Amino acid sequence: MFLVIFAFMSQDSVERFLGRVITDEDFRECAKDSLSDACSKCGYKLSRHEEEILRILDLDDFVRIAKSIDKRIKRCRGLS
Repeated sequence: MFLVIFAFMSQDSVERFLGRVITDEDFRECAKDSLSDACSKCGYKLSRHEEEILRILDLDDFVRIAKSIDKRIKRCRGLS
């Protein structure tokens, strides 16, 4: 039971991370500098394996997606 809950929580963190990378430019820049620090500051608990997979992503690819999203659902710069 514990392993199932842990796996779910971890998947939730991955989904929250990806959503934030798309909607929060400051977070995206912070994650480009240090994925571990950005996740830690925001409370995203990722497994080592998940971090390794996310490091493979080119976070600049998310800029195109971010530009296509309505500004009303993006974070304002300078807010956390």
